[in-house]
Amino acid sequence: MTIVDDIKARLDILDVVSQKVPLQRSGRSYKANCPFHQERTPSFHVFPERQSWRCFGACATGGDAFSFVMRADNLEFGEALRQLAQQTGVTLPERGTSRPQQDTAYEINERAKSFFQRQLASAQGTEAREYLDRRRLDRQAIEKFEIGLSPADGESLRNHLTREGYSAEQLAGAGVVREGDDGFHRDLFRGRLMFPIRDATSQLVGFGGRSLDGSEPKYLNSPQGGVFDKSRLLYGLDRAKEEIRQAGAVIVEGYMDVIAAHQAGFNNVVASMGTALTEHQVGTLRRLTGQVLMALDQDSAGQQATLRSLESSWRIYQNRVAGRSQGTTLLQRQELPELKILALPEGQDPDDVIHRSPAEWSRLLENAQPLVEYMIAAAASHLDPSTPQGKAQIVEAVFPLIAAATEGTQQDHYFQMLADRLNVSLETLRASVGRPTAIRRARMQRPRAADAATSPFAKLNNDPLEEYCLALLMKHPDLKGSAEHLKLEFFYRHENREIFSKWLESEHADVGVDLEPEILSQWETVRAKSLPPLDPSKRREALADVISRLEERNLRGLKAEEEIRFAESPPDLDDAEHQDILSLNQRIKKNEDLRRGL
Repeated sequence: MTIVDDIKARLDILDVVSQKVPLQRSGRSYKANCPFHQERTPSFHVFPERQSWRCFGACATGGDAFSFVMRADNLEFGEALRQLAQQTGVTLPERGTSRPQQDTAYEINERAKSFFQRQLASAQGTEAREYLDRRRLDRQAIEKFEIGLSPADGESLRNHLTREGYSAEQLAGAGVVREGDDGFHRDLFRGRLMFPIRDATSQLVGFGGRSLDGSEPKYLNSPQGGVFDKSRLLYGLDRAKEEIRQAGAVIVEGYMDVIAAHQAGFNNVVASMGTALTEHQVGTLRRLTGQVLMALDQDSAGQQATLRSLESSWRIYQNRVAGRSQGTTLLQRQELPELKILALPEGQDPDDVIHRSPAEWSRLLENAQPLVEYMIAAAASHLDPSTPQGKAQIVEAVFPLIAAATEGTQQDHYFQMLADRLNVSLETLRASVGRPTAIRRARMQRPRAADAATSPFAKLNNDPLEEYCLALLMKHPDLKGSAEHLKLEFFYRHENREIFSKWLESEHADVGVDLEPEILSQWETVRAKSLPPLDPSKRREALADVISRLEERNLRGLKAEEEIRFAESPPDLDDAEHQDILSLNQRIKKNEDLRRGL
């Protein structure tokens, strides 16, 4: 993940735009009068799901959080980068530097993963393969999740990677070896079944290793630091995120649970890799879906972990109102997603249930409890509702969640449920918590900026289509005259957009000297990209094809945003709104005609 990705992952476009524009909810988007031109009818829309904004009026433009800040504050990319980095707490490197240590760690992890896979397939992997067979994992699932085996001798991986040119310090920095008291570096993972862990952008950031001989710990993760931060990761998210957007997220605890679920066709399942969910993990999911289900162990420890998870969930998901102006809400955050708890059969993991009966797993998902109901039941199960002290503790645990997560009649319903559980009257409960004042106080609470802003859903760490286009232009200066139809908005990745912008302004192909250090790494990636040998005419054809594809992608995005806006508009659209939609359709048709050569 690049620095730009890191910054975008911590931003919520609603927070960014609302600092400049008073937004109002409109279905799945937010709308306002465009800040970049004068208008009477709102044509400026923000799309939280896509983390994008667009003006459907005279501006006819849009983009991401970076694009908005650059335009709103009239900033160059570097200035916007520094502003948003400071806002999100990201440290920028000095000019002329890149992130070689991080990039090297990714390389080492990928090479280690391949090494582990070969070991699993070898003769010494027989026992591990038998274990996987007993756990009923098929070959496709093993390959999909890149499962491997670390040799037990403690030296094989180190020796292999050393022969490939990596130093002991680099291996230690990546977390695959550890320096002992005697000063020698040895493999961190020994005789373990290896689960590669990728972040949301598919970068391989670390490993989880399961003991096969009963040694402790049962599971060993890559060390914290460098590119691995367990609190920010969800195992399987790189493979599950598209399905999560469609069907909601199911959160389990372990690697095997995720793999078993995906093997059975439940591709929206991810794991927290521990007991309690962190605020960062919950914040990650809120950007993808409004439906979250937790399938956690129902023993005492599991319930406690769930309660901690839910408390974190409350802080992330609660409704927030940034301010009001003359009765108008400036920013209404997305409502609390539907958050439920799946009650697993006692003593069983999701892995057990799924392998025994996928239909039973489906029924458990359908019968999951709403989070507030679970919270009330769980709090009452480990606290004593028969004593005044126990009642007070239950109210303290549950009340903030009810106040923040529910509205109106639903809130009354849960207060009545809580009163019944405590065997007190509703009037007594309300009096004890000072309901109106407390509710207002709960709604006014705001999570810390870092908690609210975290999201890993930036663009992938590479975009083959964009990089191929840029590589053609950089390696073949003679193509500049053939790029007249290539537009800045065709580049979704911000680093690529900046490179293209500098290329347009420059008279020479080597634009790297003019780039910010955070962009330079991407420029070097583009410059190093290997291209097939092409004669001049074939190069022009290749460029025309890739421009057409980029334009087509941009067109699909325009249409998707138009469809959202049109679907959410009232049937009695006024003339200005009709004209906005007509104008957009005309621009789309023009693009289509251009692509077809009409």
